[in-house]
Amino acid sequence: MSASADVESQSAARPRGRCLDTFLITSVVALFVMFLAGLGGALLFARHLESQMNARRTPKSSGQVGDIPSGNSYKGQNFAYLRATNSELKDGVMMWEPIKHGDTQSLGALYDYKNNKRVLEVAASGSYFLYVQLNFSCMHICPAARFTVKFKDQSANTRLTCSVSMPNGTQPVSHTCWSVVTLSEKGSQLLAGSEFIEFSEPSGNWKLELNDSGFGMFRVDG
Repeated sequence: MSASADVESQSAARPRGRCLDTFLITSVVALFVMFLAGLGGALLFARHLESQMNARRTPKSSGQVGDIPSGNSYKGQNFAYLRATNSELKDGVMMWEPIKHGDTQSLGALYDYKNNKRVLEVAASGSYFLYVQLNFSCMHICPAARFTVKFKDQSANTRLTCSVSMPNGTQPVSHTCWSVVTLSEKGSQLLAGSEFIEFSEPSGNWKLELNDSGFGMFRVDG
């Protein structure tokens, strides 16, 4: 009787063991796929930032830096980059512009920047890598301060918040924030609002470096 019970117990344990093995294998495969997806997004982001930095550092025949290359880097419809146009730090809606070089600009076909509304419109729904680069310089001896940018969609939902603390002194400050956002509607819009706080006197010495400050995005699922 005992031997029969042991055989039945082992027979019941084998299906449970196979189910557990299947579950573990499936979990490992799912984690591996998620890792590859995240790695792919990170590589795309790194390449995009590298092209942006190289474009700024390479002098053009006009004697200016910051022009975009005339190759295919910005011709892809999935990419967009806009730079800041006002160096003054204040509360309000931030202003941006695409970088232009001849007939090419840093806005892919999926994007349209509406200057009168200061919003970036995205034609296709999907998942996007959204990032903002902020660089600040001090004109004299600057007080401690904090500058915050919030990107909101047309429903006033915050999609990315980037808050930068600047210490008292003269050293420049750089900061990059990013997030993967899902835009479920075609024609979604993004607007960037800013808030600036200085914690002591004197005021008005911090400024935003326009050639090195901007935001960009690219589609990660298309």
